[in-house]
Amino acid sequence: MRRILKTKLRQLTSKVLPVILFAVCGLTSCTYYTNDYDPLEVPEDLSFEEHIIPIFEASCNNAGCHSGAIPPDLQRDVAYKEIIDGEYVVDVTVAENNILYQKIDGGSMEGFATDLDRAYIKAWIEDGALDN
Repeated sequence: MRRILKTKLRQLTSKVLPVILFAVCGLTSCTYYTNDYDPLEVPEDLSFEEHIIPIFEASCNNAGCHSGAIPPDLQRDVAYKEIIDGEYVVDVTVAENNILYQKIDGGSMEGFATDLDRAYIKAWIEDGALDN
């Protein structure tokens, strides 16, 4: 009886375990971009000074992190130069191809940005990442 139970358990394990492993690996290896926002909330005339800098001031450089201690320095007077010269934004056609966007959308800075912050930064990048 014991031998039969062991055999049945091995058979079950050999069928179920691969399915479980596949499901776990599949679920943990995916990257999901958020962007759960109303596109009408993003103004058409986004400006770096008026819309992007306030995000940095509220979430990035207020605790001393990106105010010179950790690159990029996102203080108002140097933020644009730091982002562009530091190559945090290099592709102005697809926001997801840029380090700045990757960090706030699933990366290490995700918890410091809201969905609307991500939407603003994505739109700003895809509008040409202008210093306006």
